[in-house]
Amino acid sequence: MTDISWYWDFVPPAGSDDWTASLVKLLDEWLGAGVDAPEMGAALARDLLARTDGMPANFRLIWGGGFLADRPRWLPLLILAEFRPARPEDPAYLMAEVGAEGLADDVREPAVDYVTTERGDGVRVFALASSDGEGLHGRVNAALRLDDQAVDVLLTTRVKALDQLAVIGSGVEAVLHMIAAQPLEFVNARL
Repeated sequence: MTDISWYWDFVPPAGSDDWTASLVKLLDEWLGAGVDAPEMGAALARDLLARTDGMPANFRLIWGGGFLADRPRWLPLLILAEFRPARPEDPAYLMAEVGAEGLADDVREPAVDYVTTERGDGVRVFALASSDGEGLHGRVNAALRLDDQAVDVLLTTRVKALDQLAVIGSGVEAVLHMIAAQPLEFVNARL
């Protein structure tokens, strides 16, 4: 079986010119000749930065891609992260937040997987869903409790392509590990 690897990064607040230049360079390295990476990277950066404009301080947009045999295959993918104070008196609330029992738009029972990271435990929920706005799609919602900071992190993403449906769960798990590895100051700054 071919290994899938992931690249994920937080989108900074709107107006981050240095980040735009680094994104253009990154896409140029990944995509190489035959693609106008500078134009594509600048357009992607504008779109991502526009999405962060006006976002509440405890939310962050994460962008990334999946690589198959070290070549970009799924790009760009977006995940919304919400950081909130943990509710230790109600540990089950996270299961409801991620729709572990199903959400109204789900067309079949969700698959629930538990994830252990270096700083806390989490859950990842995948379900096929259908809505007027998005049509048939896969939803992945995940939650991670960072025990040492009393912080809960909620992740949300949606994908439509069949090949993305097959792999997005491992991508979201990679994001849970990435967030768990963040410096404590970063996590606390989100609250």
